[in-house]
Amino acid sequence: MKTEMIAAAGLLAAAAKADSIFSGTGFGTYYYDIDSPSACSTDFSVANTGQVECSLTQVYTLEDVNSEYLVAMNHSQLITDMGKYCGKKVQVTVNGVKSDLPLFIGDGCERCSQGTPDQDTWSPSGAPGLDFSYSVLEKLSSDACTDGHIDISWEIVDETLWNFDTDGSGTPQGPASGAITTTPSPPGPTTSPSGSTAPTTTLVTTTSPTSASATPTGSSCTSNAWQCSSDSTKLQQCVNSSWTTVETCSSGTTCQGGSNPYCA
Repeated sequence: MKTEMIAAAGLLAAAAKADSIFSGTGFGTYYYDIDSPSACSTDFSVANTGQVECSLTQVYTLEDVNSEYLVAMNHSQLITDMGKYCGKKVQVTVNGVKSDLPLFIGDGCERCSQGTPDQDTWSPSGAPGLDFSYSVLEKLSSDACTDGHIDISWEIVDETLWNFDTDGSGTPQGPASGAITTTPSPPGPTTSPSGSTAPTTTLVTTTSPTSASATPTGSSCTSNAWQCSSDSTKLQQCVNSSWTTVETCSSGTTCQGGSNPYCA
């Protein structure tokens, strides 16, 4: 009987293992926030209007999804098989503690596709990991606002929490039946130990803000490309072949990172 129980336990463990789609280690960052669009002294209002990558042809923005639990993953990996990854549950571990938040893949992260998979040194121009809402990253670590990035490990499992139209067939999009996708409570403003507001670090993903929400700055460019402005004070994206200011860096910070810009 004991031998049979051990064998059964082994089969169950193998079955659980088979449910894993992908796992990795790297860094968690934030790029949007629906409930608190000005959290951590950052204006997320434009980022929130970005089209999510998992909706292939339908206009479906972060505001349309309306959940802080949407996560952006390696853009290059995502587009190889969106049906495999989009809407799937993500289990994130920070400092040895696995989060029980109902996180799901819904977008692509350009920074996450740069660097090397085993890279253990943070680089804003490219490092493996995931991109979250600020509300979620703040729940995962109290250093979210202060540092702008945290060390994480993660596993994508074969459990659908959100339905996306990944093939342009017109599939209805929204929470999967029985999935819990309500958003966490909005975090309060995070301050540094001195009491002053912590500096902002904003990282860019592949979502595209609508042109009506940003300020066109002229000059021809390739759509969806990113850059820092010539005076290093603004993050700009190419929208309709024209450079558009998406965000102005707060006082004391400058735009860095070249084609993967961020304020720091």
